[in-house]
Amino acid sequence: MALVNLNADMGESFGRYRLGNDEALIKHVLSANIACGYHAADPGTIHATVKLAKDHGVEIGAHVAYPDLAGFGRRKMGLSEQEVFEITVYQIGAVKAFCAAENVPLNHVKPHGELYLAAAVDPEVARGVVRALKAVDDSLLLFLVGPIVDAACRDLGIMMVNEGYVDLDYNPDGSLYLDKKREARDPAEVARNAISLVEEGGRLALDGSSWIVLPTQTICMHGDMANGIELAKKTRKELQNRGHRVVKSRLVALASL
Repeated sequence: MALVNLNADMGESFGRYRLGNDEALIKHVLSANIACGYHAADPGTIHATVKLAKDHGVEIGAHVAYPDLAGFGRRKMGLSEQEVFEITVYQIGAVKAFCAAENVPLNHVKPHGELYLAAAVDPEVARGVVRALKAVDDSLLLFLVGPIVDAACRDLGIMMVNEGYVDLDYNPDGSLYLDKKREARDPAEVARNAISLVEEGGRLALDGSSWIVLPTQTICMHGDMANGIELAKKTRKELQNRGHRVVKSRLVALASL
């Protein structure tokens, strides 16, 4: 039996444009990563999503990104460590302020898109993100992956929660393969990916050529997948059927100490 958290990226609508079905998805996860305005979301969307998470007793995180609304935070940006620090502090502050307005705590931070990928392989980007948590609130958890981020967290005293993906695939080098079409996936296959992460500590690469080691404490689900709600529901059910406990990330983090 393992403790595992399920998280989801939420609040990624903007103005009149709607993305995902947060109201349905939030019933199947325990942690919400809320867009902060740089890759998606406006103040009203951030506030509404914080209230939604509050109403469902779901942990709230800031889903920080490169300043790239047009590219949905998926384009490379050559920012320095200090610039990464500053944009991360700024975005944490936005969600943290709405949490204060609703009298709920901010629990964690998770980078989005290209910032996530860059932090996993670039020590300067990783350190910029981790320094921001340290500066704003060193009790915040960081949802990320990899030894580079882990080293920065250990150096600065920030607790990292290792994340794995089940509705996306991994390249042979361990990087994520980002399918921009977000087409429907087989729920049974996605659930098997989750079992593989939790019970075997990894997954096969997309082409089947290599085994990707992924010690996983939290699993991300995506509401913008064509059948994202079905995937989240099936994944949670199968984890529980195997005897694993789906819990909040704070409990997973404390249990690993």
